[in-house]
Amino acid sequence: MRDNLGFIRDFARKGRFTTGEGNAPFTSSEPFDEDEIDEGRGLAILAYVPFFCFIPYIQGKNTNRFAFEHGKQGVLLFLLEVIVLLCALFWKAALFLAAVVAIVGIVYAIQGRFLKIPWIGSFAEELGDFRSDNEER
Repeated sequence: MRDNLGFIRDFARKGRFTTGEGNAPFTSSEPFDEDEIDEGRGLAILAYVPFFCFIPYIQGKNTNRFAFEHGKQGVLLFLLEVIVLLCALFWKAALFLAAVVAIVGIVYAIQGRFLKIPWIGSFAEELGDFRSDNEER
């Protein structure tokens, strides 16, 4: 009976992946033996699934070097994904806040009032004074 990962194993045997013969750029200093690869393959796959990446990192540290090496990369990839997500959420929140302030500014302008926006209003005062620009003309 063929296991669930048989298609991956067949793909790897055709030479598209290498398993540590020393010429592959992504192998550790010591090659992995076939038993270690077969035992750690499932955990190694989990290494690249968000939130599950910690399982091969923690469990593979003591039991399987192949899973642990993939786990290290998976954890770092996950941390990168979290950082990118937080940055994206920050920018979306900042754009939403800017849109709200712009709408409030439009409403104030329609009403004939002036609103000094916190932080931005202070920088705007540094750009110059209305009277000094008109006197030069």
